[in-house]
Amino acid sequence: MTEQFPVPEIVERPEQHLAVVRETVAFDAIPGLYDRAYPEIFGALGRAGIAPAAAPMGVMHGQPGAELDLSVAVPVAAPFAGDGMVSAETIPAGRAATLLVRGDYGLLAAAYEHLFAWIAEQGLTPTGLSWEQYLTEPEPGGDPAQNETLIAAGLQD
Repeated sequence: MTEQFPVPEIVERPEQHLAVVRETVAFDAIPGLYDRAYPEIFGALGRAGIAPAAAPMGVMHGQPGAELDLSVAVPVAAPFAGDGMVSAETIPAGRAATLLVRGDYGLLAAAYEHLFAWIAEQGLTPTGLSWEQYLTEPEPGGDPAQNETLIAAGLQD
């Protein structure tokens, strides 16, 4: 299964400011959270006159269990003041292991398994913060094989 993914890379990342909607959700409720959160975030950014700084993201806090502590996020250039259910969050600067996933979002669970197994094989320790950045926007009726998602896990120094 792991041969379908490339070898992860370790990168140094600057801090990343985000406008987020953060909730703890069951796995089957994740699509609904994204559907609700992105219009809220983009509306709040529009009211504040702030343009997104990069592609949208999902940020996972801690280890998933029966539920996931998830921030639906849009990167911004500076800390966001907040607006209604949209608040500010920052991914701290530091090392991260990254993996580019090409294909359907259904591959992401296996990609995370591959990434975290690789991290363990390298003798590295994750920070408990991981994220995925949606580099392509799926088109209605489009080919999911064309999706590109960058997944990452923060690493302790």
